[in-house]
Amino acid sequence: MSGSADGDSFRAALREAVLLRDCLALAVVPAVALAVFALPAGVRESLAFAYRDPTVATAYAAHFVHFDAAHLAANVLGYALLAGFGYVLAALAGHRRLFGVAAATYVLAFPFALSGLNLAVPRNAVGYGLSGVNMAFAGLLGLVLVAYAGRRVNERIRTRHAPGAFFAAVAVVSLVALPVDRTTVALAGVSASIAAVYAVSVWRTWQSSVASRWEATEGRAGWLDVGVLGAVAFFGYPFVGFPAPTPAAETVVNRYVHLLGFCLGFLVPYVALAAGAFDDTEDF
Repeated sequence: MSGSADGDSFRAALREAVLLRDCLALAVVPAVALAVFALPAGVRESLAFAYRDPTVATAYAAHFVHFDAAHLAANVLGYALLAGFGYVLAALAGHRRLFGVAAATYVLAFPFALSGLNLAVPRNAVGYGLSGVNMAFAGLLGLVLVAYAGRRVNERIRTRHAPGAFFAAVAVVSLVALPVDRTTVALAGVSASIAAVYAVSVWRTWQSSVASRWEATEGRAGWLDVGVLGAVAFFGYPFVGFPAPTPAAETVVNRYVHLLGFCLGFLVPYVALAAGAFDDTEDF
């Protein structure tokens, strides 16, 4: 297949896979964040999640609260990158329903869960911002990235190999997001080791095939490029997704919730897919 024909094929598939109604649904989240930002500062303060005085309403609303334009812009751009890229990869991989259910869960249920788990470390502080939800979409990106690679790049890659990407990212996130100590290094080392086991499994599966590695990807350069960009977003976002909080007391807990959002964002849809909760499991 020529490069031009391959590009035309990719663009045609993209036009068919990406639906306007889905894009509008995804746009609701930044629209709500912008609307909340337009509220008076006093109202936004009342919507923030106070750990010493938590309420069900603020447990949810706080995730859409921002107090300065830079924080809002960073989270909205992060959401656009992670949710947008994740949606495109999921749609092209045939996992639109999985992405839709996962996204609804992240937006409707995860704010309560992350706020509740934030109370595990009692302290006098206030939580707010979309970053925890963003990290859930980052976790989902790892799953749909592997699904996309198996569907569009090389069929020997299976969705069950996704934990390899997840643990590789956990190793990166551990070193980027957590204070460097023995526990962090151990977590990163164990995660990297597990990722290596999956990588070896993928390599052996690939090598055992009659087709060579090069034949397997022949004529799919355009699709491969998108996969590479997805991988860059997945492994690169941790370096910008964990800004150091200004108050020292917030550093550990906020990063803990970000890491928790990332882990749950991957594990919940992966377990659902493995359990057969979705019809599109033929590539698992």
